[in-house]
Amino acid sequence: MNPVLSREILERFRGRRAALLIFLWTLGIGLVGYVVYLVGQEVASNFFGMGRLITTGFVGRFLFQGMVLLMVTAVVMVVPGVTALTIVGERERQTLGLLQVTQLTPFQLVIGKLSSSLSYFLLLVVAVAPIIALPLLFGGMSLGDIFASLGMMLLTATMVGSVSLAISARAKSSRGAVAGSYAFSFVIAFFSIAMILAELLVFRGSTNEIVPPRGREIYSSWINPYIATVDAVAAPLSLRNDGQFTPFTPAETLLFARQGVSQSLGGVAFVGEGFPVDLGVARGFGPIEGGGFIGPAQEVRLRRGPVWIRTVVVYVVISGLALLRAARIVTAPALAPIRTKRVKSATA
Repeated sequence: MNPVLSREILERFRGRRAALLIFLWTLGIGLVGYVVYLVGQEVASNFFGMGRLITTGFVGRFLFQGMVLLMVTAVVMVVPGVTALTIVGERERQTLGLLQVTQLTPFQLVIGKLSSSLSYFLLLVVAVAPIIALPLLFGGMSLGDIFASLGMMLLTATMVGSVSLAISARAKSSRGAVAGSYAFSFVIAFFSIAMILAELLVFRGSTNEIVPPRGREIYSSWINPYIATVDAVAAPLSLRNDGQFTPFTPAETLLFARQGVSQSLGGVAFVGEGFPVDLGVARGFGPIEGGGFIGPAQEVRLRRGPVWIRTVVVYVVISGLALLRAARIVTAPALAPIRTKRVKSATA
């Protein structure tokens, strides 16, 4: 095990404060999950008038999607706080030099700091894993959805933690490291939503259509963790939500528009002119050209690839560059050559 990771784990979980924080974290997530469950029941009964059996599956899906978005928000809010002080804290305690003269390479030092921060967050995720998996009892989602959401959370946490680590290595004070880390996290999670809207408005065509009938690639969505998580978990282009409003619906609407498909709450999607539609094998129809209406629980032929794959590539590149930058900063400075002066002899 990495020596830095081993030391950080022993120091972080030795006191009672860690146990109290985990208890409060689990209690808070449980209470929020219960509120989401009540909201899902209210939406299913009042807005859609569903029967009890159908309501159970919808509430399970509603609860799961709400918990997933909550956990992605937790990544954005928690990871910068536990990572921003890793290196700048060592510098302020004047212990960074001791780590630099050990046999650890700069990259091992950076990886150890990142692993210790992520291990703490992973412990928080494991503590609430039963709450996240609770919707399995209601139905409406699968075990694969859970693994897909956890994978995107881990990738987002790694990317945010890597950048926060580089900011911590560069910062001169703890306040600057925390501010810079949260600023980057907010840009990725929240400001990117404004970037998506601005991109749709600025690059609209001469017809003033926000999204043309053939769709448009929305590049700003590649960096947003919410859009990527929804795309990886829900596979929205299968048109299987039957027009029910869920926490994923706003992101799904954007993903449909990216393919040139306009989704309505009635469970019907309108496909623009010239967009090939596959009405499904069950009805015996082949692909057709031209605009038309398609019903729920059918698939749309993809014009563009999944967003989450693009997000994975972008996040991996950002993480790699940030870790290399942090390793370069924490590298011990080379010793300056010792200059000697010639002493003139007394007899000269």
